[in-house]
Amino acid sequence: MARGVRRGGPHPRRPAVLAAVLAGTALLAAACGGGAKPVSAALTNYQKALAYSQCMRTHGEPGFPDPQSNGDLLINGQKDHLNGALMNSASKACQHLVPKSPPLTASQQQRLTAEALKFVACMRNHGIPNFPGPTVNSSGVEMQVPRNVTPDSAVFKNAQQACKNLIPGGPP
Repeated sequence: MARGVRRGGPHPRRPAVLAAVLAGTALLAAACGGGAKPVSAALTNYQKALAYSQCMRTHGEPGFPDPQSNGDLLINGQKDHLNGALMNSASKACQHLVPKSPPLTASQQQRLTAEALKFVACMRNHGIPNFPGPTVNSSGVEMQVPRNVTPDSAVFKNAQQACKNLIPGGPP
């Protein structure tokens, strides 16, 4: 699990923040250029997310990751060497490319909350006692890795492996 991971909807999604990337150079040029045309609704979630990732890299975040094959973005700020100020600036410049999904219903939010709480409990039981509770809203679920935990540490990796089947919406 990475910082800023968001999931939601009937199918998991991670509109990377926080994560989070598609298309090719032509789409990137069209999407991030000054007189850009709107990104077509016919593009796949992957293509939309890829365009967002490419735009983020163009606007100062060279470590911004590409999306998963389903278009979900998994962002780990430390691992991806993301900078808070640059991230905010790039995010503003590229926010028009964030793939849009319909808001979650109350029922979907309740289901995601239950799933997320099971995942959090598992992480706590497997060596990350201060793993914070999830934030669930109409956009999805967000879970943050505690600042004092290194995502590359053996303890975190072992906990993540043990709990991966409990990740809300299923493992990435």
